[in-house]
Order: sequence, then structure tokens, then C-alpha cells
Amino acid sequence: MTQNATDIKIIIIGCSGVGKTSFVQRWIKGYFENVYKPTIVSDFQYKILEWRGKCYRILLWDIGGQDKTPSMAKIFTRDSHGCIVINDASKKDNFNETMKWKKVVYDESAFIDGDKLPFILIQNKIDLLQNDKEDLNNIMNDSQKYVDSGDFIGYYMTSVKENINIDEPIKFLIDIIIDRLEKFQLSTNYEYENKQRNTYKLDNNKKDKSKKDGCC
Repeated sequence: MTQNATDIKIIIIGCSGVGKTSFVQRWIKGYFENVYKPTIVSDFQYKILEWRGKCYRILLWDIGGQDKTPSMAKIFTRDSHGCIVINDASKKDNFNETMKWKKVVYDESAFIDGDKLPFILIQNKIDLLQNDKEDLNNIMNDSQKYVDSGDFIGYYMTSVKENINIDEPIKFLIDIIIDRLEKFQLSTNYEYENKQRNTYKLDNNKKDKSKKDGCC
């Protein structure tokens, strides 16, 4: 039953049109649509996973790409555990705007342990650059520099359309989040599970249909 699952809230940020909603739909439901309506404010979906022998409800919050104000960021990042920053790799002038999004969320968010959230960078739409190896290499080198500088804990080159590297960044981020939650729990004797995450009114009809016999 979903009420026994531990919630992990991951927010998805980036400019309009970079593929945030497509990424969420691909990971949650396993399909891709060519046309999506812009996310005006925010939307969230979830999937139930068994991870390290425990049951987790992974909530992906798709934050609209229009409003980068600190007040809005503070509302939607509350109680978050991690952040995925999506950039359109096919647009060279897109990354500066992407980093503005990252800065706003970084400044206005905090993990349960009081430290900053873990951020992962996704360079999406690499299917549009398959014939430009030089550009791909440059994007990879630039992304690694941001990881080395501490802006991100990792980066991934993805194509939501071609279903390339969709599971990998989320699995990596979930592992980081669980490690930090367990470390925090051990250091404070804090009973984490479902103590904070009681503000969401979830529709059980949206439960992941692919897991008929859930882990909890």
C-alpha cells in the first residue's frame, strides 16, 4: 500500500521547451509524445519503487519554465530531496538561462539535513546532435567542468525521444538521496519515514499500473 512508502520528492527544472514534461512522462509511464502543452505552474506524478529492500514513492515535480522568481521557487522546492536540471543541448544559447534556473532553486532550497540539495544536469535532445560529434564532445567537456566545480553531482547526455539515458540519472540521484537520508537518520536518531511527507493528496487511481503486486 502506498501509505507505507517513503516519499522522495525530486523537482525537475529548466527553461520552457527543454523536455521536462517529456522526461517525466517517459520515466513514469514509458512513452513519448511529440506535442506537449507548456507546464504553466507545476505538475507532479509518481512511481512506486522497491529500492534496497524498502518501498519508495518517487514524486517527480515538473516545474513550469516561465517563472524563476525566488518566491515561486521556495514554494515548489519545499521538502524536496533532489533536483534535476534539464538543458536543451541542441541550443547553444540555452545554457545561461538554464543556470539561472539552477541558481534560483539552489539559493531557495535545502535538504532535510540543512545542506544544499543534490543537483544533476541533464543535457537533453542529443538525438539532434548525432551528426555533430564536435558539438557533443564540447557539451560533455563543459558539463564535466560544472560537475568538477561542484555545481552538479553528475551529468547525463539524454534523448527523451529516443529513450536514451532516462533511468540512469534518476537511479543515481535516488541512491545519493537515500544515502543522505540514512546518514541524517543515524546521526540524529530521527525517524524519517513519512513523518514530513503528509501534505500531498494523491490520487490512488494514478498508481503505477505496471506493478500489479506492489512492494508495499
